[in-house]
Amino acid sequence: MKMLLLPIITTILLIATPAISLASKISLITVSKKDRELILWNEKTIYQRYPIKLSISYNNPLFRSGPKLREGDNQTPEGHYKISKKRTRTRFPKSLLISYPNWKDRHNARVRGMPESELGGMILIHGAPYRPNSKILVWAKKWGIEEEQVDSWARDYLYPNFDWTNGCIAVSDEDMNQIFSLIKKGTPITIYP
Repeated sequence: MKMLLLPIITTILLIATPAISLASKISLITVSKKDRELILWNEKTIYQRYPIKLSISYNNPLFRSGPKLREGDNQTPEGHYKISKKRTRTRFPKSLLISYPNWKDRHNARVRGMPESELGGMILIHGAPYRPNSKILVWAKKWGIEEEQVDSWARDYLYPNFDWTNGCIAVSDEDMNQIFSLIKKGTPITIYP
């Protein structure tokens, strides 16, 4: 029996080792809001680049880009953070929770006389949601459009071509699967304007 288990265990270890060792080599994530790009770094070497989408507000020519200042402002934070949690089976199949607000965000809120509770949170790196936003579904239902049609339109047209989040950082589902497998909790992330 022991002789039968040895090849199975060896095979499992050989398959799992590259993913485990590669994840430990990703030392930093950087995001450029201006360039719409997320980069994974292995020390000082770029490992991989991914195109990103940001807030739906960027589709409005009157929207002014800047750091996140409060919940509901549709801005993506700027600064130094960490990946605080790897999440599965929430609104998105996979997502990475960013440690916003950090100490600097909380300090700046106090200086502005704003309660920390108004800063918001739940800033994620994610792919497409399981289902479209409920506001879109309510609007579509008024026009007799079925949820499946809305989902298909969003996946084929909206998500790849437009900024569509509420302040999160969105990537394709394929890219999210790869990023999720490479990142561990605690990985630093720097978000630039």
